[in-house]
Amino acid sequence: AVLMGIDSYSSYPLRGCVADAMAMGDYLTEDLDVPRERIQRLLAPSSHSDTYTDVGSIPSRANILSLLLSLAANPAIEHGDPIVIFFAGHGTRYLWSEEDDFNEEQDVEPSQKFVEALCPVDRNTLDISGKLITDITDRELNAILVHISRMKGNRITFILDCCHVGSVTR
Repeated sequence: AVLMGIDSYSSYPLRGCVADAMAMGDYLTEDLDVPRERIQRLLAPSSHSDTYTDVGSIPSRANILSLLLSLAANPAIEHGDPIVIFFAGHGTRYLWSEEDDFNEEQDVEPSQKFVEALCPVDRNTLDISGKLITDITDRELNAILVHISRMKGNRITFILDCCHVGSVTR
């Protein structure tokens, strides 16, 4: 299982997301008997003294993508094993831009004219090369989920406690 909770956004911080991720961990271990060592956490509490242990445990864009992609190659996860992914934090959506391959003449539902995304803790900051760190789009998430399902099977449960993420389920 992968549990992600983000309270400490630099703008518009949240409360309760880390607590929700921790509660999900308790549910998995106490009620579903998932071994603690099979649960990976990326947490950004409101104060750094809460649960930060190392840079690798922060729910940055790079860490989220890396952890999700690692599920497909994880030898401890066998094909057909259930996989639970939980995210509590900000979600957002953007109008589909000109650069995207959207064709106005296509018969597309209005909801499909938007890009929906999960917001990592480091969104809208600059990486070490000076490039803007973007949100994780529904298209990226769908590609990752397809990759995981091809390698590990379709028993993937993705729980999203955030706004604007309906297209991730499609």
